[in-house]
Amino acid sequence: MNKYNKKIENQIYELIKKENLTFEETSKKLNINYDDLKEYINKSSRKYKKSLVKKIRKARDEYFLDTKIKIENALIKKALGYYSKEIIREIKTDKDGKESKSKKIIHKYNTPSERAIIVFFEILKNRNNKKLEKEELKKRLQEDENKINIRVGFDN
Repeated sequence: MNKYNKKIENQIYELIKKENLTFEETSKKLNINYDDLKEYINKSSRKYKKSLVKKIRKARDEYFLDTKIKIENALIKKALGYYSKEIIREIKTDKDGKESKSKKIIHKYNTPSERAIIVFFEILKNRNNKKLEKEELKKRLQEDENKINIRVGFDN
């Protein structure tokens, strides 16, 4: 691990992006000594260190963005209601002691969740508030740029 290695850097990036692993977990998955990995990340070469640290930050950002999208999709699904399959497996024993297995598939409709609907609308409200705040700030900055300072008066 003394030498910089793009392959290892890409593996670190992918593991953090997919699973949001800690450095200790990453070192175990890559079969690298944890101290060597820390040294590798903190190595003296600033060029490589910056590159790797940026990649790690980007991987974590992508992980959380992907997770956020999955959570929002699950919330929308619950808010709208959805169909699901339920598999029921039964083992029956007859008079002779013979076992028979059966599988029953039940199609079930899950009604919309009121709580999911409330949370969804809260998220939309917060997004709209943030948009309005950004637009208001942008407008104020534009107005400040367009102001002309005119000083009228006499200096004695």
